[in-house]
Amino acid sequence: MLVVDASVIAPAVADGGVDGDTCRERIRGEVVAAPDLLRVETMSVVRRHLANGSLTSQQAANALDDLLSLPFVIYPSAPLLRRGWELRDNVTAYDSCYIALAEALDCPLVTADKRLSNAPGTHCQFEVI
Repeated sequence: MLVVDASVIAPAVADGGVDGDTCRERIRGEVVAAPDLLRVETMSVVRRHLANGSLTSQQAANALDDLLSLPFVIYPSAPLLRRGWELRDNVTAYDSCYIALAEALDCPLVTADKRLSNAPGTHCQFEVI
């Protein structure tokens, strides 16, 4: 099992290039877990790419379809908030939920965010792609 964040899933659903290929290949065949905020956070990235012209309307719609069809094991974020609060000085509230989930499941957090992988106070393994 892997915990993945939006920095992996957004390219996996919206990037037809090398970054998207790398993200898709990494999660292929894996049991992928995430907090419930993953889909909303990923949709926000797709929306931003549509707004700045790096995705067409059709590409954005396809990305949303792909996002909805990915078989995630989704965990509610509420039970993650106490641990997330402990991390408040080191990471964003969003990132803290991914970290807290990876810690709780004792599995790696796969991210494309190198900065996140260096955050102090975390107790999970990071895999940066």
